[in-house]
Amino acid sequence: MFLVGIISWWYGSGWKGQLRRVRDRLAATAGYFSIGQLFATLFSPFRQISAENIHGSAAVQFRAFFDKTLSRVIGAVVRLCTILAGIISLLFQSIFELIILVIWLTLPVFPIVGLIAFVIGWAPTWM
Repeated sequence: MFLVGIISWWYGSGWKGQLRRVRDRLAATAGYFSIGQLFATLFSPFRQISAENIHGSAAVQFRAFFDKTLSRVIGAVVRLCTILAGIISLLFQSIFELIILVIWLTLPVFPIVGLIAFVIGWAPTWM
């Protein structure tokens, strides 16, 4: 009965808890890189102090337009690099988390496999 309780927890609420922890870790990584917010503000000016409307001659307005455009391009490049780094991190973390989930599912089988290998006399060749 004790073994049944452990196995039912392992594949029941333990599995749900493991899935929840994986989801939370992936969400924390996405939140760390602020991927959604960076997409939403992709072409916003980047650290521009004077973003208000400029009144003056055509040369002053052209210079202000050029400054704003350059600031938006720099902001887009920085944000795209950060988004790319976040996506790559999420990809590697997803692969790692998938490996963790597979190990979680197969871990209870390892003692049985080891017992069968012991009974039939099999040992790794490096021993």
